[in-house]
Amino acid sequence: MVFKNGVSSASKYLVMYARPNELNFNRLGLSVGKKAGKAVTRNRIKRLLREAMRRLLQGLSLNYDFVIIARKSSLECELADFIRDIKKHMDKITGVNAMSSKGQNPLVAIERQSLRQSQGFEQS
Repeated sequence: MVFKNGVSSASKYLVMYARPNELNFNRLGLSVGKKAGKAVTRNRIKRLLREAMRRLLQGLSLNYDFVIIARKSSLECELADFIRDIKKHMDKITGVNAMSSKGQNPLVAIERQSLRQSQGFEQS
C-alpha cells in the first residue's frame, strides 16, 4: 500500500516512500539490493539506515509507514550522510522538520561526537 498510495522522494543514495498510517507509531521497511554488495555490506547499510531513522524520529509522533530503498551509490555513505539525505526526504514528504525532541539537529550531535573523539575526550 505504501508504494501504491504513498508519496515518494528520490535522491542519489535513496528512494523513500511514505504514507500516513492509522497506528500510534511509525513503521519502517528497508530494501538493499544485491547490487549493493554481499550480505555483510547490505546489512551494514540497513543498520545505518535504521539508526538514522531512529535519530530523526526520536520525539516525533508522525504515525507514518516508511519504505527506504538504498541505491548502489549508498555504499559510500556514512551515518551523517544518511541522516542528511533522509531528513531532506522527510521534510519534503511529511512537511515536518525532522529534528530530535531536544530541538537539536542529529547531524550537529554526530559532528560534536566525532570532534570529541578526535580530541580524545571520548573512547569508543
